[in-house]
Amino acid sequence: MMRIKQYYILALVMFLFFSCSESEETAIYSKSISFVHADGTKLAENECISPNVKYGIKIETNFVDINRPFRVDYSVNGTTYTMTFTTSTSQTNPITLVNGNNTAQIVGSNYKAVLKYVDQGDFELVE
Repeated sequence: MMRIKQYYILALVMFLFFSCSESEETAIYSKSISFVHADGTKLAENECISPNVKYGIKIETNFVDINRPFRVDYSVNGTTYTMTFTTSTSQTNPITLVNGNNTAQIVGSNYKAVLKYVDQGDFELVE
């Protein structure tokens, strides 16, 4: 009888130990990168790119955890930058477009965005 009681106590302790262990952490990963307006709104399909409008890069992730900051390295036109996510699943950083193709990519991934900007120079429309 005493031996059975010890097994029950041991089983109870093991149950409590394993049930209190930390659950699996959710994997955090980046989902997309895109060119947007500086306020984060999406560019319309075939929208004219204007030198008078401010633009940005938007990166989206699947999850955030304030206790586990998530860092995303990305490049724009060959220059590497970093965004750190703690409270929002998406962030936007302002950029300056260059004449020609503007390329953004999340470093180490296949997530890529390209935006073509043609500088009009000193062109002036005369009517």
